[in-house]
Amino acid sequence: MSHRVSTMPEFELISQFTEDAFAAEDRVCERPVCRARIAKGDPCFYVGTVDPGKPGRYVCGPCHSHYLTMPATSVRPTGRSVPQPQLSHTFPDPRTIRQTVNAAQRKSTVNPPPVIAFGRGIRPPSMTHSTGPDIAIPSSWGQPSRSSGSGYSVNHAQYGTERERWSKLSYALPPMETITLDISAVHEVGARRKGHWVAIGNIREGKKDVDARIDAPGLMDIAFDTILPKILTFGAGFPWRIEEFVVRDAVWVDLSTHKASVPYFISQCMVPSKKGSKAPTFKTKQFALMLVIPEAQWNEYEEWVEKAEEIRQVTARQVQVQHRVETTENVSTVLQSASASTQNLTSSSAFESTKRSHRNNLSTTTTSSSPPHKKLAVAPPKALFSSPDRSDLKEALRSGGSATNFDVAQVLGTYTENVHFYGIPTRPLADILKNLNYRSFKVEPAQAIIGQLTVNSSTRSMLGAGGFKTAHPGWLSLTPLVKSGLGSVPGQNVAVKRPFHKVFPSASSLMYKIGRFSSIDEIAKLGKEANVLYWAHSLLQLTYAFIDHCIASSEEPPPFDIPRVRFIDAGLAISYSQRDSKPTKAGSKTGSSCVGYLVEELIEGGPDVFMKFIHNMDSNPLLDHDDYGYEVASFFSFTQHVQYVKTGGLAFISDYQGSTELLTDPQILTDPSVGQGKDLFGEGNMECTVSMFEKQHKCNEFCEWPGFGLVPFATTTEDESTEETEAGEAGCREDGPIAS
Repeated sequence: MSHRVSTMPEFELISQFTEDAFAAEDRVCERPVCRARIAKGDPCFYVGTVDPGKPGRYVCGPCHSHYLTMPATSVRPTGRSVPQPQLSHTFPDPRTIRQTVNAAQRKSTVNPPPVIAFGRGIRPPSMTHSTGPDIAIPSSWGQPSRSSGSGYSVNHAQYGTERERWSKLSYALPPMETITLDISAVHEVGARRKGHWVAIGNIREGKKDVDARIDAPGLMDIAFDTILPKILTFGAGFPWRIEEFVVRDAVWVDLSTHKASVPYFISQCMVPSKKGSKAPTFKTKQFALMLVIPEAQWNEYEEWVEKAEEIRQVTARQVQVQHRVETTENVSTVLQSASASTQNLTSSSAFESTKRSHRNNLSTTTTSSSPPHKKLAVAPPKALFSSPDRSDLKEALRSGGSATNFDVAQVLGTYTENVHFYGIPTRPLADILKNLNYRSFKVEPAQAIIGQLTVNSSTRSMLGAGGFKTAHPGWLSLTPLVKSGLGSVPGQNVAVKRPFHKVFPSASSLMYKIGRFSSIDEIAKLGKEANVLYWAHSLLQLTYAFIDHCIASSEEPPPFDIPRVRFIDAGLAISYSQRDSKPTKAGSKTGSSCVGYLVEELIEGGPDVFMKFIHNMDSNPLLDHDDYGYEVASFFSFTQHVQYVKTGGLAFISDYQGSTELLTDPQILTDPSVGQGKDLFGEGNMECTVSMFEKQHKCNEFCEWPGFGLVPFATTTEDESTEETEAGEAGCREDGPIAS
């Protein structure tokens, strides 16, 4: 209730407090000089002020009695210079107000009961004073409240909630302890499948700098606000029942079952202090949240998608049939017109004999009444109905009827993995130099595309094996499909590569078995391979930009054609094991990676078109003058000259290999001053090749064209060049292996 005492002519002294209230849970008296423990069910009173900017206090019974003896808890100006009028019989009955407040508190919380403010000219019958805010508790006037009598409009309905929210924001310090959230969309699966859930497409988002003391309702709000719009976009048109969605954590706990105002993840962030103190310290962590669609609702969505696809296919077939009918009618009309014209010409010349005229009239009448529909059918190819060659048929039956042709090993060696795919982008070298985040190829989990990768791992179907990697045929399907390049069509043919090491059964054995690395080492090696491709794309793009600029600026075109080649589109695919409902041991993480793959665009033609143009220990073509592809190899030697000049002698592409249109497995070579002893771009980076480039490189017709403006390096005799090349190769062999 409110207690008012007039002690000064220009101020009102007002204090707010409530009575007959009890604590809903254990708490501490918030009066600074008391701090007594208030047990659950003991009297607990809220003492507040009329100043919206100052919060009140929850106090015990003795402190409440203390506040009753005080004149006020806050002072405010009244805007008048005359004393306040004394209380009179026109005011509401305080006993009625007290009873109303107590009744409201028994049904809700210990907060003060709501009040109604009256505007000017609208007051209860017995209220005559005009100073201060006019308030009323409806039951104290003995009449029901009227919504039309309120001094506020409907826009003020959430005033109390907004005031509480902004008060918390005003007095709350910025969160010093934060966590990161990994939020994804999943749907429940049946009991027959392992695990509780399956991810929905690539719907996944991260949230940083989240207050570590956030409670379960706050986490649910973040999950819904972040993921729900993406689900609605993913299943556009389907009537989702959002009220059935559930937010769960990584161990499948429903957040809606937890109390509000209790920090949800803070206990998992407290770790023992390393300094010997018993008090734990806070350590920020990342936590997983999932917005879960119930199994029944997801089954309804899949049925809805299947029906929509059936309707689309039926509509497409109807359009095709209609198109065929229209085409047939058009052909029939043309044939009828041609037939009529021919008959008219025949009739005009049929006056030589009555018999011939009679025949022509009959023919004309018959043709016009029944068009020759049988002539509209296209005659089948002769090969379909003619007898086959007996010898060819015997050979086909002999080879086709043998069951030994069925490749069981290939069938058993084919498997499918659910993968997260990270495409290797092509960025201009200028952007790489400006942006520190572009300096190397990086895996961003938030940008992963979900897909399926099918691999044929049988030895008989292997595309090839180099010194470091094996290549197998495969098929890639991403969801959703990308706009262009790798993953733009479902079931795209790809080359799947994995690093390996040779395992010899004995020291004297020349044959070896293929051994695989651990998951960590394997993905690290594939990351280096992807990074080499990333830089090769950029340097080759720089080379062609230089070539196009020089040709456009030259008065005469070059006397040769410029080969147009590119490096294959590729990406890194990582397969994850099935997430368990609970960690297998303390400290273990769910969803750990199983295996990595380097997925590349397939070079059509296989070994017949694959060749190596330049290896990483020389700067000249590996092919002879009369070999197929020598001109392209000379062009690649010229590109090394361009890249060496444009980078100031720091780096260029080597190990050119592939076809005359698509290249794969390049190597970036750098000057020794770049690496300074560090491992850059993998084991195939022969730094000595860059150091000896000016002595080894032989300019060809591409380098010597004046339009490019390349200055030839100091020439040496053929014997000197051969000796330096052999010495350089010997030094390179001591430094490292030749890239494959």
